[in-house]
Amino acid sequence: MKRVLLFLTLLLAACATGPALHRPDLALPDLARAHRQRTDVFSHYQTRGIARWNQDWPWQLDLTGIAWSDHRTATAVTPRHVVMADHFRLPPGKAIVFHDRHGRAHVRKVIRVLRLREIGTPCDVAVGLLDIPLPASIRTYPLPRVAADSIDRLVGATAVITGHLRNVDFRRIGRIQFEGKMLAFQYLAGQAGVRSHQVIVGDSGNPSFVLSHGELVLIETHTGGGAGVGPFYGSPEIIAGIERAIATTDPSQHLRFVAPDARTLAEAAEGRAQGDVPRLAP
Repeated sequence: MKRVLLFLTLLLAACATGPALHRPDLALPDLARAHRQRTDVFSHYQTRGIARWNQDWPWQLDLTGIAWSDHRTATAVTPRHVVMADHFRLPPGKAIVFHDRHGRAHVRKVIRVLRLREIGTPCDVAVGLLDIPLPASIRTYPLPRVAADSIDRLVGATAVITGHLRNVDFRRIGRIQFEGKMLAFQYLAGQAGVRSHQVIVGDSGNPSFVLSHGELVLIETHTGGGAGVGPFYGSPEIIAGIERAIATTDPSQHLRFVAPDARTLAEAAEGRAQGDVPRLAP
């Protein structure tokens, strides 16, 4: 009986908290040093069937909140809301598919799309409303909570970036500019000029993350190619625009925020100290 009660307690706790966070000792700079090549997220992918996640290093990152079923990639920020590149957005009525950690498909339909530029925030971000909330087995990603006067403290940090061919790669945050609204990446050593490391046509809207407090934190969705550039999701203006879109479509939903932890800030400072990372312009 005691074993049954213990099992039920653990099961209820798991249901209440959703998927476990990432390993507390996981560090993106360590992964980037150990794995230099762009890598597939899945070893086998079926849009509406069972997918098999790559059990190599990408398995250490919970990428379930990315809908990989269409080149116009969507990333979950609440159980009912996704963000996309405005210039490469999904239309209302489009079905998209997320896969949980067991590889099971979860199909949702985008029923409304709000372009932030049309509701007072000029940027390359659109917010989509899903017909049915995503289950707890699909990650929804927090945005970075950074003070407006310390945004440049993230410059130099290692980020994991994604591409529409369902792959992952690493970059360094090179600069945050235009009053904190745009983030540009910098290649790591050996990546510049290598085609496989470039952000290419079709990658628009794919998300990038830093790792903080054991969780992937959404920092950017691709607008431009090369090393990669896009709207910075730590921008107070962009955050306010996304919050307006959420309040307009389903006010019961709310963004989550995670501040950069001491480890992330120390890694960013180390990256800046290497001397090849441009500083934020005054």
